[in-house]
Amino acid sequence: MPRTPMASDGRQAAAAQPVVLTRPAGQNAALAARLRAAGRDVLELPSLQLTPLPGPAPDPAAFDLVVFVSGNAVRFYLDTRQDAYGAWLPWPVNVPAATVGPSSSAALRAHPAFGDAPSVIQPSSDAATFDSESLWTELAALAPMPSTALIVRGGSGPEGRGRDWLAARLREAGVAVTIHSAYRREPAPWSDDAMATLQAWAAAGRSAVILVTSKEGADALQAAAQAAGLLDWYAGCRLIATHPRIAAHVAIALPSNGSVPRGLGAGEPLLQISSPRDDDIFAAIESTP
Repeated sequence: MPRTPMASDGRQAAAAQPVVLTRPAGQNAALAARLRAAGRDVLELPSLQLTPLPGPAPDPAAFDLVVFVSGNAVRFYLDTRQDAYGAWLPWPVNVPAATVGPSSSAALRAHPAFGDAPSVIQPSSDAATFDSESLWTELAALAPMPSTALIVRGGSGPEGRGRDWLAARLREAGVAVTIHSAYRREPAPWSDDAMATLQAWAAAGRSAVILVTSKEGADALQAAAQAAGLLDWYAGCRLIATHPRIAAHVAIALPSNGSVPRGLGAGEPLLQISSPRDDDIFAAIESTP
């Protein structure tokens, strides 16, 4: 059972807000365990389900650079190659990989098909954000610029369409870009147990801290809350977004909770921004009881 926090004078403090972690399945366990140890009730509730897209994965040896826009892109791309050939194919050591941040770099290094040998280009550890813009700062400094690049990503819909900003910058620099959609993102259904937990929190007047890690995930979560009759409760929760673009999207999409205007910097910190690193997310969650 989570411990009950104590006030400084020894009286029993109000129970900490419960936490809803919405990253895809298999990516919430470590943070959930840490939060539970800190006394939080935690619900692991993926807002999106990820499925591989059909078709072969391009050979990395055919490109001068391979860019992964997420850890999920890493896993789906390399797993698809393994499934096609029945073995882990070694990464070509002369082909650098690039990632948008430390989480995707860690996924790359941890995968048996990549390992430690090839170089990985990524934003500096003190970058303001981990995204395509920060990665482009590093890629733009390459000399010479690669002639060809493969961008591996996911997306929404049957064809896995995604954001094209980085591809546009590379093409403007004279790079021939191939985009490979390795997986699709679709709204994940809520289980009966998850629904019952959320309804119990709402009935008890317990608002939650909800982690939001993509615009598509935010849209899926809000639509599910509305379908379940929980939109008013959801609008009164504290949301933590892992990028300013996600926060701006949430601020526009969410209705007011009736007492505090919904928006960046408005009233109490109902909408916060954190880096996607677990340490930073944990600190953001713990910043307010």
